[in-house]
Amino acid sequence: MSYIQVAQHQARPLRWWFEQFLAGNLDMDPPYQRRSDIWTDQKKAHLIDSLINDFDVPKFYVADFSRARSPLNVQKKPYAIVDGKQRFGAIFDFMQGKIQLNRSSRWLENPQEEIKGLDFSGLRERFPALASKIEFFEPVVMSIATDDDAKIYEMFVRLNSGEAANSAERRNARPGPIPGIVRQLTAHPFFSNRVRFNRRRMQEFNLAAKLLLIESNEALVDTKAKNLDRLVEHAAVAVQDADSKSLDGVLLNYQELQDRVLQNLELLADAFEESDVLLSKAGNIPVYYWIVRQHPEVVDNLRDFMARFDAKLQASVKAGSSGGRADPELAQYYTFARSTNDQASLRGRYHILAKLLRADKLIN
Repeated sequence: MSYIQVAQHQARPLRWWFEQFLAGNLDMDPPYQRRSDIWTDQKKAHLIDSLINDFDVPKFYVADFSRARSPLNVQKKPYAIVDGKQRFGAIFDFMQGKIQLNRSSRWLENPQEEIKGLDFSGLRERFPALASKIEFFEPVVMSIATDDDAKIYEMFVRLNSGEAANSAERRNARPGPIPGIVRQLTAHPFFSNRVRFNRRRMQEFNLAAKLLLIESNEALVDTKAKNLDRLVEHAAVAVQDADSKSLDGVLLNYQELQDRVLQNLELLADAFEESDVLLSKAGNIPVYYWIVRQHPEVVDNLRDFMARFDAKLQASVKAGSSGGRADPELAQYYTFARSTNDQASLRGRYHILAKLLRADKLIN
């Protein structure tokens, strides 16, 4: 039977944790984690201000692999962050001189002394006691030991079940083959240098999961969060329930699913440009995916077609909003596009585009 033990780690100062980080003993990017660039420099500096002025800092949680082996320890390091990545990252950035205190920062105990704008070396030079206060501050760190990687995934999800983690981030923290496949898909050049939408909160992970869901159904289907979650859960259960004889077959099925999506991502990457303005909205991409999947012959002409279509669509919307006559078909497309995850919306937009592509003799 699997187990999980959560206990307070031996008290260690921030300097010790920083040394573990520099020595490569602290995994800041385990598979379940979120992006490290969520916090702005201003927010990072605000945390340092809190340390200086004795405000409370929440607990940190680390997976302690020195206490128990786990298949989740892919980096073979003694520790991995479970909760507190942004806070540890902010502290380490400050200690490395990457950020400065905010212009609004004040030393409340000695308000006549100005600390604003100082980096760590500047703080150490002018106010060595404050620099030491940060270095030797002992955070409360909870150590998690388990022999079951799913337990650590579950701990991450539970600790981040509020607004701090969005659905894509929580889905990335689930067990089973799908999160790993999604991470591999998002490494494809289509995601890394073609799309233009905001990727700070793992939105490309959300999109990759939608493409997997569509491909697994071999049809345009509802891509709402509950269906993406179900895809992840079903895959995890399928792997968990498989015996030694059937496991390879189950994993092969998911590998083939990944390969089919990758094949179509190649087509999309060929069809569009780097940081393409036509890929500014993630909600449009499942429709483009289905077009190249069904009609790969359109790849060379798809971008020019979509640029013309988008211009006509914007003109039609503008005409309709100013009291003029909007094109009925374009107006319908615009209406469909307002509900990007609905099956009816995806299919409706695809059928309109396919009709126009046939009219231009770009597809059969």
